[in-house]
Amino acid sequence: MVAAAYFGAAKLSLLVAIPPGYATAVWPPSGIAVAALLLGGRRLWPAVLAGSFFANLTIDGAVLASAVIAAGSSIQALAMAALVRRHVGVPYHFENIDQVVKFVLVAALGSTIAATLALPALYFLYRMPPSELLGNWSTWWQGDACGVLIFMPLILSWSEKIRWQPRRLAEVAAFAVLLLGATQIVFHGSGARTFLVVPFIVWAAFRFGQRGMTTAVAAVCAMALWYTLALKRGPFAAEPMHESLLLLLLFVSTLVFTGLVLCAVLRQLERAIGELESRVSQRTAELEEAKLAAERANEAKSQFLANMSHELRTPLNSLLILARLLADNSGGNLTEKQIKFAQTIQASGLDLLSLINDLLDLAKIESGAVTVLNVAPAAFSELRDDLERMFRQVAQERGLQFSISLDPALPPSLRTDAARLKQVLKNLLANAFKFTAQGAVTLRIAPEGAARVAFAVSDTGIGIPPDKQQLIFEAFQQADGTTSRKYGGTGLGLSISRELTRLLGGELRLASRAGEGSTFTLVLPLADQRATVSS
Repeated sequence: MVAAAYFGAAKLSLLVAIPPGYATAVWPPSGIAVAALLLGGRRLWPAVLAGSFFANLTIDGAVLASAVIAAGSSIQALAMAALVRRHVGVPYHFENIDQVVKFVLVAALGSTIAATLALPALYFLYRMPPSELLGNWSTWWQGDACGVLIFMPLILSWSEKIRWQPRRLAEVAAFAVLLLGATQIVFHGSGARTFLVVPFIVWAAFRFGQRGMTTAVAAVCAMALWYTLALKRGPFAAEPMHESLLLLLLFVSTLVFTGLVLCAVLRQLERAIGELESRVSQRTAELEEAKLAAERANEAKSQFLANMSHELRTPLNSLLILARLLADNSGGNLTEKQIKFAQTIQASGLDLLSLINDLLDLAKIESGAVTVLNVAPAAFSELRDDLERMFRQVAQERGLQFSISLDPALPPSLRTDAARLKQVLKNLLANAFKFTAQGAVTLRIAPEGAARVAFAVSDTGIGIPPDKQQLIFEAFQQADGTTSRKYGGTGLGLSISRELTRLLGGELRLASRAGEGSTFTLVLPLADQRATVSS
């Protein structure tokens, strides 16, 4: 098969041979031979020898000259195939620019072998004048170089499995028609129009890869040879013929080199994108795994806190009951000092119980245990009265003014979980009283927009520095985090309030200046239609 392909391609090429007929501007058999040895191995060299021998024998029947030329063609194919395999590999597709450069160098240098070995046969057997030998050698070298540059990548590209994409058939047809039209324009005119072919090579490289690009270059080369040698027209049909063919060689070689470099760059880009996508996928999987691990650890922590808080409340309640009984001194057998000790135990126990309750609330919220909201109408007047009863005594003990105002524009009630709303407002009011030494604490309830209500808790206390205003919403954090801080507390109240606010579908804002007081504003929807909230 290789011998037949070599013979057929040679006979077609010799139709446009340069007189006296031993060389042609493009010699496809040289590319066929190198591609065959790369694909099938060195064992195919006798087929190259046979194809070359019979092709040359049909020219004038000179057996010895045909044998010498065939031997040179076989040696050249073996040498070039070995060099390409060693320095490039089998380039079904060129993977980088280095491979393209090495291939071009091998094609340019290796193509000198057959032309050089044929010179003695042309001189001694055909009595070719020395003045014609150099021109014939140059044409021979050009033909072999062009044949390898064009047809070896073409054959290797088409040797791989073809995956037809029907959706691109229309684009292929349009490309072929436009390329044919462009070549007609180029080779009917002057050399200034040859640039019209370049965009089509770029198009083929981007859309059809090395296979499409090499096919396009082969078609352009065939058109160029037809117009130049058969019709004597076009930008390369000029005298002397050897100089014209050199320009044709440069034109075709430039197209091939440009196309192969572009294909190699695109292959590198595709590999880089593939590697990047692989790394991104791997990193995403690692992050997902880390996220799941962190969520499991956080859930385990929250569950542990919930369990421990629950277990601690049982013995603590017993201690509180006993401390209260001792402080009541119903038997009248305790001294005043012992009663104070019992009262201290009870007060400390209540503080500890408050801390445990806060921990339990936070753990339930973080673990997702708090998901069901008892959404129902809650009257603003009842909410005001409840908070008034809770904090009026605190205000009197601390000598602070305390007021709760309802905006007349408010509706009678809102739909929300009243218990959770009261818990948030109690935390905000308790903090306001804790950090206010003199002045006032106020709660203003007013509409915000058309469908929301704002609960603004203001105080004239110590205020919060700007750099602490985000920190205080984290668990166990306070604006004053030093060991010698003046104000006690665990720092859980605002964290719990923030999480409960999210559950209620609202937001919690802070406006504060150090030394001038703070305003915490809870904004909720007036009509929450949810029955439950997913954690």
